[in-house]
Amino acid sequence: LDTRCAHKIFPQLSIPTHSTQNNYNYPSPSYSTIMVNVPSMCLASAIFFTIASSMIESVESSSLLRRQLCEQRYEEKTDVFKRFDDGWYWGKIVNFNSESCKYMILYEDNYAYEYEDGEELDQMIADAVNPEQLVPLDTMVYKLYEDGWWQGYVESYDPEERLYTVRYKGDDATEEFYEGDEEFYEILDNAVPPQIYPLGVEIYKEFGEGWSLGWITEYNEEDNTYEVTF
Repeated sequence: LDTRCAHKIFPQLSIPTHSTQNNYNYPSPSYSTIMVNVPSMCLASAIFFTIASSMIESVESSSLLRRQLCEQRYEEKTDVFKRFDDGWYWGKIVNFNSESCKYMILYEDNYAYEYEDGEELDQMIADAVNPEQLVPLDTMVYKLYEDGWWQGYVESYDPEERLYTVRYKGDDATEEFYEGDEEFYEILDNAVPPQIYPLGVEIYKEFGEGWSLGWITEYNEEDNTYEVTF
């Protein structure tokens, strides 16, 4: 605030209440009397000074609050686990931006994405710490090999590796699939009701002249029936 304006608005800071020079007495001006005679420019300067001070305090308070809200809760190299449209992917936190409050995560396929500190990130980290088994044991699967369709089931699950073991009936062979593997979900879909047997499954039927080989060529959802061609 300009010193000259300050003297006019706050006379007690500069105007004496009594002077011994020439033995004259000067009356002490009141605050209200002086304010009436304050130039408009000085009054505007005072108002601007007050508003500017409030704005500075507000900005400082907002900056302090943002710094508190942007505190880094998760360390770098923290594991995350997230499901995308094509499956589940592991990743790690590689950077935290204190200005935007966002974490940079690098996934196993070398793609990197930014996430705000919130519920989504919390869930991704929780999934990495305590992986959820998404497919129950004994779930049926169907897979097509060179020698035809084979039926199997989910025999076991390793939560640390997010790894499913599928055992096929007939030759008792096993196969392992990681959570998120597209092929794993494909063989699961092959066995989803109501169409339990996928098209192309080979079957054998005994007729009067002996056994004949056939395969499923059509499925009718309305009456849940299969058409078999021999």
